Amino acid sequence: MSLSSQLLAELRNAIGQGSQSFSITAGTRTIHCRAIQCEPFAATIDELTLETAELAGASVAQLQTASQSLAQRVNYLLEPIAPIETDSQGCSVQMRSNPPQRDDNASRYYELLLRRGGSIALCRFEKQPGQPRLRVPAALTHEVIGRLVDDFSSTVDSI
Repeated sequence: MSLSSQLLAELRNAIGQGSQSFSITAGTRTIHCRAIQCEPFAATIDELTLETAELAGASVAQLQTASQSLAQRVNYLLEPIAPIETDSQGCSVQMRSNPPQRDDNASRYYELLLRRGGSIALCRFEKQPGQPRLRVPAALTHEVIGRLVDDFSSTVDSI
């Protein structure tokens, strides 16, 4: 059973329960998900992370290529994502919604971080004028969560 299938089964089992954290391992890959609330077709999550030693030796150039690949794959979120910053010393690539969702009071955006050593993580932030940014839960359908896990795995496969 794939990581995405296992995570979706756990989310379905958690419907109606309170906040839950899941860690599911298959081979060298582990998916971590903090779900604040699980509904029959969606979950409100705080973070979704794929950890794998397969990224331990990734170069900055490989992470940049992987971020481009991930941006092309993940075209189903509220906003499109794109690489915005590369940290050569820390060997990571930061991606964000481009453009972010805006309303009169705030901007909201997804942030993905690809790191050598190795993980791919997704979370959502909100930035109100004059305030520091805050991490906020992301409401995602089960289908989108499964696709994200599969796309994270496919990205690692492409490195």
